[in-house]
Amino acid sequence: MTKEKSIIKIVKNTIEKYNLIESGDKVLLGVSGGPDSMFMLYALNKLKDKLRFEIAVATFNHKLRREAEEETNFVKLFTEKLGLNFFYGESNVKKIAGEEKITVEEAARKERFNFLFKVKDQHAFNKIALAHNKDDLVETVLYHIVKGSGMEGLIGISPKSFNGIIHPILFIEKRKIEKFLLTHKIPYKTDWTNFSMDYARNRIRHQIIPLITAINESFKDNTASMSDIIREENNFLSKVVEKDKEIISFKENGKVYYSTKIFLSLPRFEQRRIIKKLFGEKKASFERVERILKFLHSKEKKENFYGNLFIFKKDDVFFIDEEKEIPFTTDEEYELDIPDTKFIKEANATIRLYTTNNKNIRELNKNRVVFDLEKLSLPLKVRFRKAGDRIKIENGTKKLQDLFTDAKIPVAERAKVPILVDANDEVLWVIGIRRSALYKVNKKTKTVLIAEVKSEGG
Repeated sequence: MTKEKSIIKIVKNTIEKYNLIESGDKVLLGVSGGPDSMFMLYALNKLKDKLRFEIAVATFNHKLRREAEEETNFVKLFTEKLGLNFFYGESNVKKIAGEEKITVEEAARKERFNFLFKVKDQHAFNKIALAHNKDDLVETVLYHIVKGSGMEGLIGISPKSFNGIIHPILFIEKRKIEKFLLTHKIPYKTDWTNFSMDYARNRIRHQIIPLITAINESFKDNTASMSDIIREENNFLSKVVEKDKEIISFKENGKVYYSTKIFLSLPRFEQRRIIKKLFGEKKASFERVERILKFLHSKEKKENFYGNLFIFKKDDVFFIDEEKEIPFTTDEEYELDIPDTKFIKEANATIRLYTTNNKNIRELNKNRVVFDLEKLSLPLKVRFRKAGDRIKIENGTKKLQDLFTDAKIPVAERAKVPILVDANDEVLWVIGIRRSALYKVNKKTKTVLIAEVKSEGG
C-alpha cells in the first residue's frame, strides 16, 4: 500500500467508524488554506466518488491579517480547479469584538460559525467538515486540564460535534499531514500567528507538548485513545443520567418539579450532571453547580443560580423559576474629574479619585484599586449596569451577570452596584466587587490613579 493510500485510508476508516458521512450527504468543508484544511480538501475530494457524497468549500476572512485576502484567493482558485463550488464570507472581527466587548478569539469563532451555518442552511448541506487533527485534539485536552475540567473536557474534540459538524482527519498527526503535502506537492499557506507565544494554545502546542512527548513518544496516540474511551463512557453515562432525570421529575399545572429525596440518593457525580442539564452546560460552572448542591442538602428554601433564575425548595420537591419585576439597572451617571470625590446616592457610597507618583502603592482590598493614569481614556464616569456588559479578566472577558451571580450579589441589589467606566464605556471596576485586568500599574507607569469607595455606613 502506498503512503498516499495509507493516509487516505485513515480518513476513510474514521468516516466509517464514526459514521461521519453517509451516501448522499452534502458536506461543506471549512478551508482556510492552511496545511490541515488543504489536506482535508484533498482527501475528501479523493473519497467523495467512492463513498458517494458531495463536497463544496467555504472560506471565511476575519480581516485580522494582511495575508488573509491572498489566502482567500488561493483557496478559491484551488477549489475552482477541482470543479467544486466555493463560498466566501468576511467580517471585521476586531470591530465586532470591541462593539460586543468580547475577545477577538470569541468574536472570530462566533462569526466564522455563523457564516458556516448560514451557508449550510441556505444551500442544503447536512454536514460541515472541519480540519482539526490529532495535535489539535491533544492540545485541547491539555487546555481543558489547565483551565479546569470534568470528564467531558478530557474528550477534547469529538469526531462528531454539534449541528452536523464532523472532524474526518482528527486521528492524523500534523507532521504526517505536512509530510504528505510536501511529498504530493499540494500547496498550502502558513498562518504565522500560529507560532506566536502570546496565545495559551500556542504555548501548549510548541512548548508543553514537545516536553511531554520527549518523556513518552506515544503521548499523542495515548491521549487520542483516552479521549475515545472517555467519549464512549461519557455517552453511556449521559443516557443513564437522562433516564434518572426523568425518574425524579414530574409535571403539575404546567410546572416541572423534581423529587429532592430521590435526587439526593443519587451518586454525587450524577447530581452534578443533572444540575448541568437543568441549567445548561454554558451557565453551569463548577462553582455554581457546587453551590446548588450545597443548597439542596441544606434547609434553605431559595438560591439564586444565574440572573433572575432561582432554584426553590418546597416540601419534598425542588423546582426552577424566575423572580420577576426586579429592576435591571439605574439610569443615573456621574462624570468624574481627577482628583474628585463624589457621592453616589443610588449606591449610598462615596467614590474618591486621586493620583500619586508612588508606583508601589497597593490595592489593599476590593474597595481600593489603582490604574496607570496615562493609559486611561478620560473622562471617567460611574454608571450602572447595561445589557451585555462584560469585564476584562486575565483569560478573556466575563459577563457582569455571571460576575454578580458568582459573587452572590442578590438580584434585587444588582441594579444599584456602581461601575467605573472610561470614555469608551469600557468597564474598569465593578466597584467593591472586581477590578478589570486592564491598565495595570507597572515599572513604566508615570502616574498612578487611585480609586476608593466608602459606603455611607463606613
